[in-house]
Amino acid sequence: MKLPSLTIGPYVAPVPLIQGGMSIRVSTSALAVPVAECGGIGTIGGSALPTEELKADIIKAKKATKGIIAVNIMFAMKNFYNLVKSSIEAGVDMIITGAGFSRDIFKIGEETNTPIVSIVSSPAFARLAEKLGAAAIIVEAKEAGGHLGTDIALRDLFPKIREVV
Repeated sequence: MKLPSLTIGPYVAPVPLIQGGMSIRVSTSALAVPVAECGGIGTIGGSALPTEELKADIIKAKKATKGIIAVNIMFAMKNFYNLVKSSIEAGVDMIITGAGFSRDIFKIGEETNTPIVSIVSSPAFARLAEKLGAAAIIVEAKEAGGHLGTDIALRDLFPKIREVV
């Protein structure tokens, strides 16, 4: 079976898969690199890591693969903007963000040519993310182990979001 590729900003993943960026050292370069090598988007969980440790892990991943490496950073983190800026300095290909909503992240992405992918759980936030410049949207419903929270099932939420973006 031939799957379609996944394009986010200037990046094309031959395999349309974004590996979950689970934090607290679950999704590190050790997981992200093999995913990227297989053609998906490897994602480092950037929340709850010291800034220098995150930078080092991104650099390690970028040296180990020519594939796409993203970092997932929860907006709820106190040092969110430091983690974002450090990730960009380290050469990450894209930023995935959820657990709250930042309007400023899109300006940072635009200024640094870094695609921003928003995790949303409502049509209103999906529409806002698109308006502000999200390169892609990830829909998180009640089945997800995510942080935004909704009591709507994905099969019901996804069509509502597709109507507005």
